[in-house]
Amino acid sequence: MDNVNKYRICMVSDFFYPLIGGVENHIYQLSQCLIEQNHKVIVVTHAYNDRVGVRYMVNGLKVYYLPYRPFYNNTILPTVFSTIPLVRSILLRERITIVHGHSSFSTLAHETMHHAKTLGIRTVFTDHSLFGFADLSSVLTNKILQVSLVDCHHIICVSHTCKENTMLRANLKSSKISVIPNAVDSSAFTPDITLRPASDEIVIIVASRLVYRKGIDLLIGILPKILRKYSNVKFRIAGNGPKEIDIREVIEREGTEDRVALEGSVNHDKMRDFLNSGHIFLNTSLTEAFCMAIVEAAACGLLVVSTKVGGIPEVLPSEDTQSDIMILCEANINDVFIGLCNAIDRIKLGQIPNANQWHDKIKNWYSWRYVTQNTEVVYNHIMTKESISLKERIQRYKQCGFVSGFVMSFVAIIAYLIFLFLDYHQPKKLIDLSVDYMNLRKNHFELLANELIHEVLDYLSPIHIIKCFKNLNKRFSHLISQRLLKVDLTHLSKIQYNELIQILPLKQINSLKISNRWTINIVKHIPFKSMNNLQVLILAHISYNELRYLFEPKNLFLIFQQLNIFKIQSTNINGLDRERIFVLKKIFSQMPKLRLCQIPLIDVNDFDDLTPSFTLERLIIDYCTMMCLGK
Repeated sequence: MDNVNKYRICMVSDFFYPLIGGVENHIYQLSQCLIEQNHKVIVVTHAYNDRVGVRYMVNGLKVYYLPYRPFYNNTILPTVFSTIPLVRSILLRERITIVHGHSSFSTLAHETMHHAKTLGIRTVFTDHSLFGFADLSSVLTNKILQVSLVDCHHIICVSHTCKENTMLRANLKSSKISVIPNAVDSSAFTPDITLRPASDEIVIIVASRLVYRKGIDLLIGILPKILRKYSNVKFRIAGNGPKEIDIREVIEREGTEDRVALEGSVNHDKMRDFLNSGHIFLNTSLTEAFCMAIVEAAACGLLVVSTKVGGIPEVLPSEDTQSDIMILCEANINDVFIGLCNAIDRIKLGQIPNANQWHDKIKNWYSWRYVTQNTEVVYNHIMTKESISLKERIQRYKQCGFVSGFVMSFVAIIAYLIFLFLDYHQPKKLIDLSVDYMNLRKNHFELLANELIHEVLDYLSPIHIIKCFKNLNKRFSHLISQRLLKVDLTHLSKIQYNELIQILPLKQINSLKISNRWTINIVKHIPFKSMNNLQVLILAHISYNELRYLFEPKNLFLIFQQLNIFKIQSTNINGLDRERIFVLKKIFSQMPKLRLCQIPLIDVNDFDDLTPSFTLERLIIDYCTMMCLGK
């Protein structure tokens, strides 16, 4: 592919890691494959707990976690206008040429695509789900989808059933929609029959969110029947959700706790071993555009039993022959029960699918590189089209109905005016352009990600960090000003100390180590009031008599109040009893937040009259550890 066909793509959705799911995995895998083709790819999603800001993933995949919190079902509150300044800044800074939204549920995807159209950026949307037409939630979602896609350049669906559903819901032409199936990372789902039970026990695997849409009511209906009919059958169920309570009630009522294991949420890196521990994979979904779970199970060589809904019949061959790997059933308890019985009987007769052959088939059928190639064809197609003007967008909105057309026209005009104001208030020429990850492969230390720079700085002393990087540029000045420092004064000369104290930001000191009488005398002159982040204090080669003078100054009282770790190492423990007792009492009376303490003693009886703080978790006496519970 020529350089002119290298695009700068923004994947956007409310659903991304650390959440685990089909949409999240699709975005990640597609992004990685596009990066391999030398496209620039970023991901935009909302914040997850304390995960806010910019993060880097494998191969330099940059992820923007915008400071918006989930409002409902892991999607942000729809506001349209509040996201404009931040989204505009990201799209311009990254010089995005294509915005690719994912999931009909995603508010952030629809709003970012709307802003991209105002900037004249091409948009693509991938629909991963099927929706009904009767209930209120579906009606509202379908109308939002219609007004969002009416001026979208192209739409991708994961199955032909999904395409038909999207055409009807959004009133779209067939030529505007392409079908590109999902894929599976075959290297992560390899067969291993050694993980299956060695006895004649048959294990049925279920991996799904435990919600109504996934047909958990069907699962609850067939569980007792299967367990009564087959004494050697066990179930392993992965996932969580509101229907978990109903499953537990059935298990307790039937007394089958030893035959049904609720595994909870299984991490993606452990899913391969979980699947390989069974013989049959059961899927009871009531609606599914494209079920990734059954593809992953088939890649591991499991016999699949699934309801015949949505796009599932398109995924795997299901003719009633012994060589096929999937048995389809109607979405009712009796039919699923019969299909599961057929699967169990096939396993008993030794008619097990050849795991390695099916893995190779899945590898050829569902490849992320194939998905990437077809997605690039869509990108090439939309780049030949003209960007849609505001006037044309308003004309298209009128096709969506009088009320919705009027509302969306008004929203588009207001958004356009806000963009004009921002162009005046924050001109595009003043927005710093981002540095591409490809440039980071050069030996430019200052272009590394913040996380990598901090890892490098961990190997340097505070004085070298301050001297070399503090005034390098604004970015490094900010990084250094936010970094907590570990200071060791044990080997400094008086000249080095005087130099250090001039440049060292005391409020950033988190750990301080001092030793010998000379250092103690210097410490007395340090303005400890500025060390409001000091949590670790280590004293070495200091006698109890010298320690007494360290504890006497009143200006050190506040410092001891905030310490979490206090250590006295390699100390001359000879001294008067009253000095030793005085120091020990000060340690435990002036350090209410102390969690770890190390002290040398002559007589362990010195500890009898002392009461450690309730926060103390670990006490080391003469380098022998004892766990403190209470006193």
